Amino acid sequence: MFRCSNCSHSQSKWTGKCPACGEWNVLGEVPDEPKKTSGTANSTNSGKTLPVTSISSEKSEANRRIPIGSSELSNLLGGGIVPGSLTLLSGEPGIGKSTLSIQIADWFAQNGKTSLYASAEENASQISDRAIRLGISNPNIRLLTASLVEDVFATLETDSSELVILDSVSVFWSRSFPQSAGSVTLVRATAEAAMEFAKRTGKAVILIGHVTKDGAISGPKALEHLVDTVLFLEGSRYEDYRILRSLKNRFGATDEIALFRMTEKGLEDLANPGLEFADSKNALLSGSALTVTMEGSRPIVVEIEALTTYTKFGYPKRSSRGIPQGKLDLLLAVLSKWTTVKTESHDVYLNVARGMTLSEPGADLAAVAAIASSRKEKPLGKTAWIGEVSLTGTVKNVFRLQKRVDEAAKLGFERIVVPKGSGAKLPKNSESKLFEVSTVAEAERLVG
Repeated sequence: MFRCSNCSHSQSKWTGKCPACGEWNVLGEVPDEPKKTSGTANSTNSGKTLPVTSISSEKSEANRRIPIGSSELSNLLGGGIVPGSLTLLSGEPGIGKSTLSIQIADWFAQNGKTSLYASAEENASQISDRAIRLGISNPNIRLLTASLVEDVFATLETDSSELVILDSVSVFWSRSFPQSAGSVTLVRATAEAAMEFAKRTGKAVILIGHVTKDGAISGPKALEHLVDTVLFLEGSRYEDYRILRSLKNRFGATDEIALFRMTEKGLEDLANPGLEFADSKNALLSGSALTVTMEGSRPIVVEIEALTTYTKFGYPKRSSRGIPQGKLDLLLAVLSKWTTVKTESHDVYLNVARGMTLSEPGADLAAVAAIASSRKEKPLGKTAWIGEVSLTGTVKNVFRLQKRVDEAAKLGFERIVVPKGSGAKLPKNSESKLFEVSTVAEAERLVG
């Protein structure tokens, strides 16, 4: 048989392109698997009787969390690491996955427990050098350098460490599979072996994963279903902040994030970001608007910059970074239809400061205000613009608006613009002023 090393599709003939996944030159010849004996999968004679239990009101020992030294990560996980859990930590190359992993091992080992860092990409001296640079010299952290799956799990069976970190799942290989390291079949097999080991021994396991060129987690989507928790580390390599998101968590909420700052000593908690992602000095410049976005359940102030320049060409250019290009085209059409701001003869550039990425609709009003401010050449001052802009030119309410207003008032914003009829109120003793708008035309009149 000829099997695809990317998606494990099998067929009797070789072709240059896999008909299942569309990749080229990925079919390799493998021995044909023997056919299964007759019988159905649900046959009552093929298994043994197992005990069944009822739901218990008492908290199980397996769910007793182990606290760690980072309050941000601990809150993200729901209070700490759960024994017997399997966690997938992924992110782009160079974003800080290995740095965070060795810090997790150190935070875990600070409780007097032992952690094992198994790496298939680096040798022991390289890992030790990185730990020394981070100021980590904990004797409870053990190192293992091996890439063969059978050797790794044979060593784990005899080791007493309560936390195991496997770096990374895309590099391990096995004698049982002819595919090369990183193939879909081998990645799934490694994850399944790690899950079986974690549930059987009660030890917490963390898998380090990579992302593909499309930005998705490497391996099949089923890999996310095999693990208990999926964490994704994101940020710009040219900025010092990092955001750790929980895409899946069987033991806690998935609407939380952990904020870190990358320093020479590794990742440090950023519990109170304040105006970390915005420059208050730009309030005196045209084309800069501030908004309060929600990252999980946490409000964060973000700056949106806009630049409009006259063009002599018949087709003006539109470019955006941090906001989807389609959203920029939509907002420009709304401005042209319902306000006096016309951009048919102007190039428009939109950017979210500090390399942030916004996808929620609560930042629409700030983007519109930034474009209008640049077009009119009037600064917006220290004003927070919060609201969703619809195609009909109306400004709609957004989720958790009151929490955003409270954050803006706490940070000393002079004016807060919100949708009309939203019910948002200023906190007591706040010196901010609340403006309610029902259309983008009303919001435009507030510019300047």
